[in-house]
Amino acid sequence: MTQVNDASAERALLVSSDGHATALMRDYAPYIDPKLRPEFEEFCTVFDEKGMTTIDPRSLAQRIDPDLIADWIEMVVEPGRLAGQYDPERRLKELDHEGISGEIIFPDFGLPWELHPPLVAAILGYRRTPEQIEAANKAYNRWLVDFCSTSSGRLGGLAVMSFADIDDTIKEIYWAKENGLVGVVLPSFSEDKPLFHKDYDPVWSALEETALPACTHTAISSITDRISAATLQAVPHPACAAPILTAQVFFFTQQILGHALWGGVLERHPNLHLVLTEQGSGWVIGAVRGWDYSWGQSYLRRDVREIVKERPSFYFERQIHMGSSLLSRAEAAAREEIGVHKMLIGSDYPHHEGTWGAGPGTTEYMQATLGAAHVPPEHARQMLGANAIETFHLDGAALRRTADDIGTPLSTLLQEPTKEWFPRGDVHKPLLSAW
Repeated sequence: MTQVNDASAERALLVSSDGHATALMRDYAPYIDPKLRPEFEEFCTVFDEKGMTTIDPRSLAQRIDPDLIADWIEMVVEPGRLAGQYDPERRLKELDHEGISGEIIFPDFGLPWELHPPLVAAILGYRRTPEQIEAANKAYNRWLVDFCSTSSGRLGGLAVMSFADIDDTIKEIYWAKENGLVGVVLPSFSEDKPLFHKDYDPVWSALEETALPACTHTAISSITDRISAATLQAVPHPACAAPILTAQVFFFTQQILGHALWGGVLERHPNLHLVLTEQGSGWVIGAVRGWDYSWGQSYLRRDVREIVKERPSFYFERQIHMGSSLLSRAEAAAREEIGVHKMLIGSDYPHHEGTWGAGPGTTEYMQATLGAAHVPPEHARQMLGANAIETFHLDGAALRRTADDIGTPLSTLLQEPTKEWFPRGDVHKPLLSAW
């Protein structure tokens, strides 16, 4: 891949490691298992009346203040910028506007039979049936292939799957590879059958063979599928529900790395790669150091090394990547402790807190983080795009050509901010945040 040494003349190759896409609910119908289509049609009627997604102003009202919702409606909803969630042509226009050459696509809430976003669903105790989940995942994956196919390689989709049926999961992994998806999203595992259960070893082997990274994302992936509705229903004020739920989901997502490590998955499957997205990056500094201490210096039984044969930092270096979305200034400053070669920046479209939506845009967000932290060009190139290209096996040459057309000058992204554009949000998030 061609690289320009003069940052003033170089347009940045930016690949967002964290974007989301879902269809309009009724547009899933052609992809739904025919025998379930009548049931899905009935659900769509209910969704038309009661359904919400995470970007719906009614949903945002559960989490943010009214003045921010008013701004969101005026600057994002009314201009039609959210259409990129389901319209690939509009999505590419949004990417061009933000100077983003490529994007990794996660699902969002709004998959078949999902009536509410996670906070509301947890409070109400709303759940889909196992049969609905399986049909929804397959429908989404097939819709996503069509969504990404119009992008000339700029959109890299991630397949969703539940792991409930091992053989079916393996078939879906190979299907995803054959149809151009670039990774999979790990589900919420049952505590009765954790991800390190030996039954899942054939799944990890299939991911190794296909070279598809296994991605985790907060509020999608977890070590538990149990969220207590009673806890959230008992809060003294509705505003208290969000920080309580957020703390739980971040912790349970971050613990996937611990399960994969201490459960021996990373040892048994050395070519398996995990991408940890939207769960912070700074926490791994202390976690990996602590795990190394437990392995080498604590009173932990030494025969744990029969399963975890190397220091935890060895596996972290070999197999783990950080989807650093949304990047904070503190994380940019701590990039060498986290690992410059591991950090993948994300814009989090179409979510309110993303680099593209709640402030002036991605350029100013990069200035507020990379620029303020005085990140040098050689580090910025890795974090902005090169790491994502390597991790997801993307076409770097094609993305470079796109960057030359629509990219923001690298020197512009690395300028120090001239104004406080982000008084709220993740820019000023402490390095080791308590959720």
